Amino acid sequence: MKAIHDNWNELFHDCMSIIFVCGIIGIAVKFVTFFNQWVYFPSFPNALDSTFLVSGVLYLAWKSRRHK
Repeated sequence: MKAIHDNWNELFHDCMSIIFVCGIIGIAVKFVTFFNQWVYFPSFPNALDSTFLVSGVLYLAWKSRRHK
């Protein structure tokens, strides 16, 4: 059986990509359920969501630019 990853670094980057892509999609799908409703967004969870989105986009952009 052939190994998918040659080292731990590749495995780490693949896991981070999966976490960020699934998290970004999850936040986007959850946000869509709030349309046409009055919703109070507490500042702390909103800040965590925003931080996750920004870090996810930056990581995925850095990874895509590195492979070109």
